[in-house]
Amino acid sequence: MEDLRKLGVILHGAVSIPISSDASPFILPSYTEAVLTSLQEAVLTALDVLQKAICVGPESLQVMYPAIFEQLLLFVEFSCKPPQYGKLETKHVANAKYNQAEWVALNYVPFAERSLEVVVDQYQKTACHKAVINEKVLQNIIKTLRMPLGLKYACPSESTWKLAVSSLLKVLSIGLPVARQHASSGMFETMWPELANAFEDFLFTKSTPPDNVSIQEFQKNEAIDVEVVQLISTEILPFANFIPKDFVGQIMTMLNKGSIHSQSSSFTEAEIDVRMREEFSKVCFETLLQFSFSNKVSTPQEGYISRMALSVLLKRSQDVLRRYVDDERLSGRCPLPRQQVTEIIFVLKAISTLMDSLKKTQPENVDGTTWAQVIALYPTLVECITCSSSEVSSALKEALGPFKDFMQPPVSRVQNGES
Repeated sequence: MEDLRKLGVILHGAVSIPISSDASPFILPSYTEAVLTSLQEAVLTALDVLQKAICVGPESLQVMYPAIFEQLLLFVEFSCKPPQYGKLETKHVANAKYNQAEWVALNYVPFAERSLEVVVDQYQKTACHKAVINEKVLQNIIKTLRMPLGLKYACPSESTWKLAVSSLLKVLSIGLPVARQHASSGMFETMWPELANAFEDFLFTKSTPPDNVSIQEFQKNEAIDVEVVQLISTEILPFANFIPKDFVGQIMTMLNKGSIHSQSSSFTEAEIDVRMREEFSKVCFETLLQFSFSNKVSTPQEGYISRMALSVLLKRSQDVLRRYVDDERLSGRCPLPRQQVTEIIFVLKAISTLMDSLKKTQPENVDGTTWAQVIALYPTLVECITCSSSEVSSALKEALGPFKDFMQPPVSRVQNGES
C-alpha cells in the first residue's frame, strides 16, 4: 500500500507540471480540443493496468481499490480546481505569449472528465467489494461531485456539470441498493447527509444560467433536474426502512422548496412559462403527493415518511391558496399571471386527490395534527369562491366537494342528565 501511495504522488505530480511556453505548441492540443495529452493518457493507462491486475489477482489485493478511487477522484477535481505546481505562475494556453519566462497550464477539463468516466465504470464493477464499502468510496464520490454539481453553470466547462450529474445518477443506481443491504452496519451512515447536500447544491444552485441560453437548452437543463427528483422518488423514498429520518427531513424540505415556482433571473414575457421551471416544480409537488398518504404503511418509518410528506404538502397548499386569494383581491380586474393560475389549479387538484385518499383511510390512522391542517384548508378554499377564472372555479368545486363527507353535526354533551 505504501508503494501505491508513492505511485499516486508521482502520477499526481506528473500531470500537475505546467508546460514551458516555447514547447507548448508541440505538446499541447488546441485549447478548444477536448483531447488528452500523451502524458495524461499514460497516467490513466497506468491506473487501468493496476486495476486489472487487482481484478485478476488474489482477493487480498482488493484492499487497493479505494486507493485507486482516491487518486482518480483527485484528478476529477481538476475540472473545477486545476492543480498548482509549487509557486509557478501559469497562464492558459490561449493567453500565453510564448516566451521563455512563461509557463502554460494544461486544459485539465478533458482529463478530469475522462477520470470521472473511469470512476463510474470502476465503481459499477466493484461496488459490492468489502474494501470499497468499508472505505466509504460511494461517499467520497458524492463528496467530490458536489463541487461541479454546486457550481453548475459556473463550471469552467458546461460539459462538466452535465457529466457530473449523469455520473451521480449512475453511481447511485448501483450504490443505493448496496447501502440498503448494509443499512444495519452503519457503513453508509455518513453518506446520507453528503448525498442530501449534493442534491441541495445541484437543484438549488446559486449560479445562474448564461443570458444567451436558449429556451430549448433551458428545457433540457430542467429535464436533468427532473431526473434527479425522479431518482429520489423511485430509488430513495420508497425504501423507508433503510433511510435515516434526518435525511428524509432534508429531502422533504427540498421537495417543498422545489414545488414553489422558481425562475431564472433573466427572461422575457414570452419566455416566462418556460423559465419558471414549471415541470420541475410539478414533479416535486407530485412526489410530495405520492408519498403524502399511503394505505400500505407497514412499518413505523414508512408511516413517518407519509406523515411528514402530508404535513409538508398541506402547508404548501395552504400557502399557495392564501397567496392566490391575496393576489386576486389586489389585482382587481387584471388577470393573474398564467403560471400562478396553473399553480393554484394544480394545488386544488392535489387537494381533491388527497381528500379522496383520506376518505378511504381509517380515521384512526390519521393523526390529529393532520386533521387540523386539513380542516384549516376549508376556510381558505371558501375564500377562493370569488375568483374570476373559470378554470380555477372548476378545480375549486372538485376540491370542496369531498369536504361534505367530513361534516357532521356536533356531538351533544350530556351534563347533569340534560343534553
